Amino acid sequence: MARGSKTSDIESVPLVEVKEDKNEAKSKIIVPLVHSNPRSYKGRLGYACLNTILRSQKPPVFCSRTCRLDTVKKKGIEYVKELALQNVEDIKALIEWNEAHGIKFMRMSSDIFPFSSHDDIGYELDFAKNELAEIGELAAKYNHRLTTHPGQYNQLGSPNPLVVARTVKDLHYHATMLDYMGLPPDSIMIIHMGGMYGDKPATLSRFEENYKNLPEHIKRRLVLENDELCYSVSDLLPVCQKLDIPLVLDWHHHSINPGEATGILELLPAINATWTRRGLKPKQHYSESRPGAVSAMERRAHSDRVKTLPPCTDDVDLMIEAKDKEQAVLELYKLYGLGPVDEEAYIPQKGVESKNTKGRKSSKKKKPTEEVIEEAVNEVVEVIETRAQRRKRVCVEETTVSIKEEEPSTALVKSKKRTTTKNKTKKKGT
Repeated sequence: MARGSKTSDIESVPLVEVKEDKNEAKSKIIVPLVHSNPRSYKGRLGYACLNTILRSQKPPVFCSRTCRLDTVKKKGIEYVKELALQNVEDIKALIEWNEAHGIKFMRMSSDIFPFSSHDDIGYELDFAKNELAEIGELAAKYNHRLTTHPGQYNQLGSPNPLVVARTVKDLHYHATMLDYMGLPPDSIMIIHMGGMYGDKPATLSRFEENYKNLPEHIKRRLVLENDELCYSVSDLLPVCQKLDIPLVLDWHHHSINPGEATGILELLPAINATWTRRGLKPKQHYSESRPGAVSAMERRAHSDRVKTLPPCTDDVDLMIEAKDKEQAVLELYKLYGLGPVDEEAYIPQKGVESKNTKGRKSSKKKKPTEEVIEEAVNEVVEVIETRAQRRKRVCVEETTVSIKEEEPSTALVKSKKRTTTKNKTKKKGT
């Protein structure tokens, strides 16, 4: 792209990086962060947590069954473990489906074992050892890569010791699950650095100390990912190099929060080296913003599918973070001939995406407006009045005796409270 391109040109490509032009003062170069030839990509494309086709089946296949704490109190922890075993069983169905459709990379849900790291009702996973081992055997049979992404509340840099203790407990759960599955070292668990707590250097220092004290089974699985708000690649790469932690490059996050990096392409060898020096296959994340997104907040929301691939080396495994999950992977297979596409499983994209996620349709019923309420009330009043008029006409046509018998009833319909008051007055007069 030519020098001096306008910012609006950014919308013409999925991801870009704005760099200073070293040859011309105060000039910027907009560099597209897209693959020059996506058809040459040889890595594994994957999706996260949920298969939209299997989830919509009856009965549904998914791995995040859970319940409320009140339910646990009523039914006991054994009920929770039953849900967990159903989640584990469905991972097998997910792997089989992926294999049948040429997808060999998947991020497993972090909610497979509900409440496992809870302060009060947490439990160990030894009851599911055999079932978890079967997952690992199936993944090894098909050469699938399985990873996890513990939630945002895992913050090893927190100044609060309780938050750190809970983080270690949750990471222990994830690491134990991967170990019980017998998965190889490249089945990692990803976390973000988290909040800055008003002092980024101090937070990074706390992370370093807390990381050194982690149990070995957690450290050998743990990797870091750059985020779109607080910690850029330039923040994390020195930490990863110092502590020998692999760095997951999220291309979308980098395009929003490049930090001090002068060019991400120049940093790729160093980023990949954080993996290869430990004998691991590099893993990266790719997503795109919704059409028309301009501001940082708008750009954070992932699109339903993606149009291309980032300029990664062709041997990394790429997690496609898109709303349409497995369909986004099949879309790329179809666009660039990267894998087989079963036309019965592929669902063409329909409609136009909104740049604002709040603009998407919700399953919740909208609250009626004042106009709608008033209209409904008027309809009810009209029906009541019509019935009263019809009843009055019938009464006039009846005999005088019938009319006298009907009048108290009619008055009661109009105002039951008023009629009762009149009757009380008559009784007092008598």
